[in-house]
Formats: sequence, C-alpha cells, structure tokens
Amino acid sequence: MTTTRYASTPLAGPTATGPDVARVRAAIADVPDPELPPVTIGMLGMLHELDVDGGHVYVELLPTFAGCPATDMIERDVVAAASAVPGVDEVTVRFRFNPPWTPDRIDAVGRERLREFGIAPPGGATGAPAPDGRVTLPLMLGPASDPRPCPYCGSADTVRESNFGPTPCRDVRFCDACQQPFEAFKA
Repeated sequence: MTTTRYASTPLAGPTATGPDVARVRAAIADVPDPELPPVTIGMLGMLHELDVDGGHVYVELLPTFAGCPATDMIERDVVAAASAVPGVDEVTVRFRFNPPWTPDRIDAVGRERLREFGIAPPGGATGAPAPDGRVTLPLMLGPASDPRPCPYCGSADTVRESNFGPTPCRDVRFCDACQQPFEAFKA
C-alpha cells in the first residue's frame, strides 16, 4: 500500500500494480467545492490522506465543518475524478473529523479566490482545546467581534449582520467603508 498524507511530499509515478499516485492526488485536489465554485477541495485543504492499494484508492477528507450539506456531492465528485485516472478501479471516500479542518489549511490561492468571489476567509485556527486536551471541532457561531477585512475594499471597518448566511458555513457581513454586504466563512 502506498500512503501519502497532507503534509508529506506527494509520491510520483505509478505504483507496481496501480495508478500514478501524483495524478490521483492532482485529480482529487482539483475537485471544485460545490458551494464555492472558484475554489477546489485541494485549495481548501480538505484532502487529508490518500492511500492506494493496487487499483483501489482510499481517500480521507476533512469537511470544513461537521454539518456540511455538500459532503454527498463532494464524495460523488471525488469518486468521479479519481476514477478517471488510468489504473483506478475502485474509490472509497471517508470523511473524518479528527484532526478537525481549520481555516489555516486554506492555501494562498484559495484565500485570494475566495476574496475575489466576495467571501472573507477566516484567519488562524478555529479549533480550541477542550478541558481534557482534545481539540474541538470549529463552532458554527463565532464571537460577534470577529472582524474580517472587506473583500471588496480591504477595510477592517466591518460588522457581522447575521450569523446565518446562504450556507451553514458562512455568515453575512457589512462594510461601513464601501457600504457593501459580503459573506465570510464562520470561524
């Protein structure tokens, strides 16, 4: 079995009995997020682990939050993308919550694409240590004083108008400087 992890150097070349692992990784990383089409699951840092055993690909993904309604669509798209790579016969996708996904997994290109799309990504990790030392999943509602720079003008003079945005992982903000509403990832 060939294994690559999020923080490791991707393996390149075909395995003895299976597909080219780098091509499988690239195909999966290029899957667009169904709710945020300008970014991919690779840009969001959702791809946690990739195992290849012959023609069977095992994928572990970190959802951006525990209640994500798009996981079925993401799973379907990941299976389709990986299956298109020569040598892949079967794909198993598993969503895991430990370690929890945090916004610091979003790469620089993903942050810029979110900003261009009008969404302010959160800064820093959102998981907090529990009393027994475990890391908790990010909460859906952050503090009211969670300022985000406006994706349109860059001003920090912004306020959260509603904890409820168009999807469960986003809220609605307003920029006092340019008078534009915008969305932000919940922290």
